[in-house]
Parts: sequence; structure tokens; C-alpha cells
Amino acid sequence: MASVEERPLFSPETFSAFSYRDFRVLWTATFVRSAALALELVARAVLIVELTGSAVLLGAVLAAWMAPNLLLSPFAGVIVDRYPYQRVWIGSFLANAVASGVLFVLLIVDQAQSWQVIALSALSGIGFVFFNLARRALLPVIVESAHLRSATALSQTGQTSVKIGGALLAGLLLSIADFTWMFGLMTAFSSLAALLGGMIQTRQHPKPDGKEEVRSIVGQITAGARWAIDTRWPIAVLVISAMSYMFLQPYEAVLMPLVVIDELGQHRSWVGYLAAVGGLGATLGAVWLASLKEIRSPNLLMVGLIATGGASLIGIALAPHLAVVAVCVFFATACVYNMATVANLALLAHAPEEMRGQALTLMNLVQGTILIGALIAGALVESLRPQGGLLTMAACLLGASLLALSMPRVRWWLWRRRMYTDLTAADWMRASEGDR
Repeated sequence: MASVEERPLFSPETFSAFSYRDFRVLWTATFVRSAALALELVARAVLIVELTGSAVLLGAVLAAWMAPNLLLSPFAGVIVDRYPYQRVWIGSFLANAVASGVLFVLLIVDQAQSWQVIALSALSGIGFVFFNLARRALLPVIVESAHLRSATALSQTGQTSVKIGGALLAGLLLSIADFTWMFGLMTAFSSLAALLGGMIQTRQHPKPDGKEEVRSIVGQITAGARWAIDTRWPIAVLVISAMSYMFLQPYEAVLMPLVVIDELGQHRSWVGYLAAVGGLGATLGAVWLASLKEIRSPNLLMVGLIATGGASLIGIALAPHLAVVAVCVFFATACVYNMATVANLALLAHAPEEMRGQALTLMNLVQGTILIGALIAGALVESLRPQGGLLTMAACLLGASLLALSMPRVRWWLWRRRMYTDLTAADWMRASEGDR
């Protein structure tokens, strides 16, 4: 009887990036920094709910945190391209440490107000812009190109896996204490991440010195935009990503605290526990992506992710029990983070080395549309309650998916097998009717 060859659960490529010492350091620093972020997302939302009880202000806090993505991303990309990635990365940690440290002091002296929370959220958002850009730009420097997909997906697990422990810790702290000490812990985590960032022994090529011609900031921004327009497919990737950021991402920070506390009548600690469930979904999804030998029809995968996210929001809105909500949160958060992973991988793999910062700036600009989504979510909750807001956002996601699949040209693009091939009008004209 012929023996059946057993296939390993994960391919050797899955964890290959961990063979690089600098990647292990980067992953650890990302993990520690993301622990602070996991605490921040829960503590900040609960703080605003208890200070004001306003869904609009809850949306405004998230909008303030994401505003730097929209306003500073072009300039942040130029800075990342001009200065050592490692220094920019460490600076982002220090900005977050200052933001959480100031709020920690304000809470201790009982002087915290909603406008201060919003302002410090904006400072934290500035740090987050440079954190993401510098981290992604460091990956091709630290690992060989053959292991870039593994590094991209695994670096995402450094962010998503800590959502499990960080959010569980947030829930535990909220059940036995208040959120004041959570901000102190955030400050310690961000400071530790800065120390770890200094341990990276990067092999980054020297930046151009004063004797060489250096493009102006406007020139670099224009070059990045021209690259996206000329290659065409990044525009489509960014549009799909924008739908996720506007109508799916805000559910966690704006709608879930209100659903848990107001609609389900649960203790505020469940905001953290459900965030941990979402972190589990995001982590397992990232490991699954890293284990793939290739991503077939990645563009169709992204449309499938926003459709699944929309269905998950419907489940959260109509769920009769907290356990059902937890299952839907698992899938919704997995869709959010893995959408970003696929899109970032595409940009990293295709962009010229000298334009990686600008290429990643495009994604940060799109990520800034969370600002719009947060304001929309807050307004929807004020007028339609959390359930109506979730259903409306789900309808937008499902409608966008159906619209994309119903348009022949878009459908043809979605089924393309080659992820990094430019899509031009000539490609469309040469395609047969069957291909379309």
C-alpha cells in the first residue's frame, strides 16, 4: 500500500525571516511597541466614553490619531527616504512615549479633559506614521528579497499577536483598577521599544550626501505620485484598501466600546477581551499568509476580505449573544489587518529601492482615510445607534464588493494572477472577451 506523503503544516519559507538577527530585534521592538498600542486603543476609548459618553467625540479621538496619516504622509515618506530608517523608527517610539506619559501625569493629578485626549492622540498618531513607514522600509534592508514576503507577514504578527496579550491585559487592568496606570505602562513599553530599536545593526546603504544631487521634497512627492499613476495597479490596490479603512477599521475603536457597554450592558473590561479575540484572528491570518508559497489572485483576495468584513459587521450588529459577537470580531479584525499586509507586500515588492518610502507613503495616505471613517461612524451612532451604524457600514462594504465584481474591466483585473505586473489600457484591449 502506497504511503501518503505528509505535508508540513507550514512551508520552510513561513518563518525564514527569523533567521536574520536584525529581523528578530525588529520583531521584538514591534511587539513591545504594539503592546503599548493595544493598551492605548482600549484605554483611550473607555476614557472618552467615561469622560463624555459622546460617540462623536469618540470618533474625533480616532480621527485625531489618524489625521497625521492623511496630512503628514507625503513628507514622512521623504524624511524616511532621506534619513536612516533606524533613527526615524526610534524617534517614533519616543513621540509615543511623550504622548502617553503626559496623559498619565494629567490623569494622576485629575486634570484630564477631552480636548487634551484628542490633542495627545494626534501626537501619538504622528509617531505611528513614522513607526509604520520606517518599519516597512527597514524590511528590505534587513532581509534578502527571497524572504521579503515572510518578513512582511511576520512583522505584521509582531503587531497583531500582541493585541491578544495586550488587550487581555487591558481588560484585566480595567476590571481591577482604572485606566490611569495603563497610560503609565504604555510609556514604559514605548521607551523599551526605543532601546530595542537602537540594537538593530542595519545594512542600509548610505544616503546621498551634500555633493550629490538631492531631489526637492516636492519633486520626491511628485515622483511617488507619478510612479503610482504610470504603473496603474497600485491605484486599484489603494482604492480597495481605502474601503476597508473607512468602513471596516473604525468599528473596533468607535463602535465596539458602545456596543459592549451600552447595547450589551457588559462591564468595560469586555472591550479589552473582545479586542484580544480580534488580535487572535489577525495573528492567525498573518501566519496563514506567511505560509503561502504564492498568493494567487491577490486582488480578488482583497475584495473577498472587505466582503467578509462586511458580513462580520452584520453579525456583530444582529448577534443575540456575546459569544456570537466574539466570533464576528475574530473575522472582522482578521480582515482589517490582513488587507493591510497584502497591500503593503505589493508596494514593497514592486517599488524601486530609492522610492520605497514614497511607495509606502501611498498606503499611509490611504490609511489616513480612517479619519473620514471615524467621523462617519461617530455620526452614524449618534443618529442610528450602534446597531444602525454597523449595518450601514456593512452595506457600504458589501456594496463596494458587488460593484467591483459586476464591472467587467475591474473583474478582469481582479482575476490577474501576476501580482506585480502593470495594468495598462493596451492590456485591456488585447484581452479576449473570455478573459474580461
